[in-house]
Amino acid sequence: MKDKILITTAIDYANDVIHIGHAYQKVLADCFARYYRILGKQVFFVTGTDEHGANIEKIANSNGKDIKDYVDYVSGEDQKQIDSLGVKYDRFIRTTDLDHKEVVNKIWKIIFDKGDIYKKSFTGLYCLSCESFKTGSEIEGDCCNIHKTLKLIEHKEENYFFKWSSYQKFLEEFFQKNKKFVLPQNKYNEMFNFLKSGIEDISISRQNIKWGIKVPRDETQVIYVWFDALINYYTAGIKTGFWDENTTIIHFLGKDNLRWHSLLWPAILKSADLKTPDIVYSHDFINIDGQKISKTLGNIIRPSELVEEFDVNSIRYFLLKRGPLYDDVDISKEKIKEVNNSDLANGLGNLIQRITKICEKISYQNKTPYPENFSEKVIEHFDNFRLDLCLEYIQEKITEENRFIEMQKLWTKEGEELIKNLDRCIINIRQIAFDLQPFMPDIAEKIKQRLGEKILFGEALFKRI
Repeated sequence: MKDKILITTAIDYANDVIHIGHAYQKVLADCFARYYRILGKQVFFVTGTDEHGANIEKIANSNGKDIKDYVDYVSGEDQKQIDSLGVKYDRFIRTTDLDHKEVVNKIWKIIFDKGDIYKKSFTGLYCLSCESFKTGSEIEGDCCNIHKTLKLIEHKEENYFFKWSSYQKFLEEFFQKNKKFVLPQNKYNEMFNFLKSGIEDISISRQNIKWGIKVPRDETQVIYVWFDALINYYTAGIKTGFWDENTTIIHFLGKDNLRWHSLLWPAILKSADLKTPDIVYSHDFINIDGQKISKTLGNIIRPSELVEEFDVNSIRYFLLKRGPLYDDVDISKEKIKEVNNSDLANGLGNLIQRITKICEKISYQNKTPYPENFSEKVIEHFDNFRLDLCLEYIQEKITEENRFIEMQKLWTKEGEELIKNLDRCIINIRQIAFDLQPFMPDIAEKIKQRLGEKILFGEALFKRI
């Protein structure tokens, strides 16, 4: 990684307030941002909302609301949900932001003047929810393969097209040269295979829609919501000096957005003669009690609801250990409860209570050095984008310390033997706390304070539920 790192999440579509499935991605990105900052890197972390398009216009109108008022409300609520999870971003970008509109217009003009944008009439099958035309493997029956209950409609328009197909060779060479551009590996293989099957030019404007950024020199059309939204990363990066060759650019997103980010976005940037991202990490989906998260099913859970019922640390820990890093996962409140009780209350929390109680009883003076870096295994797992394995490793260390206290019957020891054993435990537990900083920063800080020069016994860090 370079000294400067730009970390982004996909910006959430402002048709509704985000749920726990969206929020996982924010916690994941936040964990990496905190990790790199601790390593001394300059980090700029961006999340936000995607606020243009026909769906937004339709939903706002159906609710009798002014469109801008509606997206202002959703954007504000999204921020509250993300904040409830302890996510610390540097910018919450909105595609309605003035500076973003200016950058989108600038990029459009560059690509247009280069000859990579042209106008034509066409007919295609259109998914209203995706706001995109569907072809081939994207179609299942009469629907798209993402929104399987919404029938595709035949749509005819005259739009502006981006010469995506002109970048076929560039993309193939780019993928072959950058084997870790898309992570994990199965997603790289999926995108590279799709690319080799051939890409076609793509419509990047829409007619008869008022809510969007007007096409430069043609106000009868607005810029396609995806073309507009992808550029948000560049807007945030270029405004802060985090879009240059001295910056590592990492995008975190869900698998439903992968094709746009890994194939269309690099082509747009190449056309505009701009730096391409370094890593696109695509995670899978969260299901609840075996079912897809859906407003229709009525199983939407907001992050703040879980935080209120459990605890922000329990939710962060659960999501980062059990989340859909490389496969779909099923979560439930019962599973969150089990992990909270086993790993946190009975594991880490019990360890801190036991060791601080013994230390306080003998007025132990802590003179052990505080760690200066992460454990080698933690660094290795972060480098491989395996936060689940990272937490498994840390949990093993917690178990080892609890087992050591039990096997040594530390509460029965006295004198130098006890001091020697306590020194050993304090060093190891402090390392555990250091390693936990990106995952549960406030818990890591509490442990650091409790295991300072004067050891403090106090309330349990986690409650059994």
